[in-house]
Amino acid sequence: MNADDFSPLTQALAAMLAKASPNERKKLAREIARDLRKSNLQRIRAQKNPDGSAFTKRKASTVTVLRGMKFVWKGQPRSLKNWRLRKTKKGEVITGYDLEKKAERSFYKRDILRFIEVKKDKISTAKPNKQTRMFKRLATARYLRMSANDKGVTLSFAPQVAGIAAVHHYGLKERVRGKSLEIQYPERKLLGFSPADIKHIENQLLEFLSR
Repeated sequence: MNADDFSPLTQALAAMLAKASPNERKKLAREIARDLRKSNLQRIRAQKNPDGSAFTKRKASTVTVLRGMKFVWKGQPRSLKNWRLRKTKKGEVITGYDLEKKAERSFYKRDILRFIEVKKDKISTAKPNKQTRMFKRLATARYLRMSANDKGVTLSFAPQVAGIAAVHHYGLKERVRGKSLEIQYPERKLLGFSPADIKHIENQLLEFLSR
C-alpha cells in the first residue's frame, strides 16, 4: 500500500503527527498495528479481500481434513489431532496437537515405530465452513507478525509461510513439488487496508492529536 490509498485528511494528520515525540509516535503505532492486524486476520478468516469482495473459491470440490492419528513413538503410544505432514531437510515431520501432553508437538516420521490409526475425511467445499476455509494457518497471530516504531507500522507473514502467502496475495504461479508442472493461483489479497481500516486510523490520529 502507498500514500494514494489514504485520504487527504489522513495524510494531513500524518504530517501533524510528525511533530510528536518519537516515543509518542511509537505508542500510537503499536495501537494502529494491533488493530490493523486484528482486522486483517478477521478478513482472512471471513475469506474476503480488503475491498470486501470474496476470495476466489477453490477449484477442488472436496478437501481432505486430517482428523487424528495414533502411533508408537520411541516405545510410547501417542495421539495427535489436527495433524499435518511437512517435508524438511532432515526428513518428513508430523505436527499436531498431542492429547497426552496437551500441546502442539512435532515428530520425525522416521522415529515412529508403527501407526495404530490414521483418520482422514473428505469434505465438500460447496458450502464453506471453518473446516474447509483457506489459509487457516495464515489467519493466526503466530504467523501474521506486526512491528511498530516511531517511523511506521509493518504487517508481514512469518518467513516459513511468507512464500505461499505471496503466491496467493499476488496471484502467482508455483511449481508442484517434485514435478515440472506449474499451477497458476488466483489473486487473493491477504493483507491491505479496507475503507473501515482507513477511517479507524483517521479516528486514532484525531484522538491522539487531541490529547
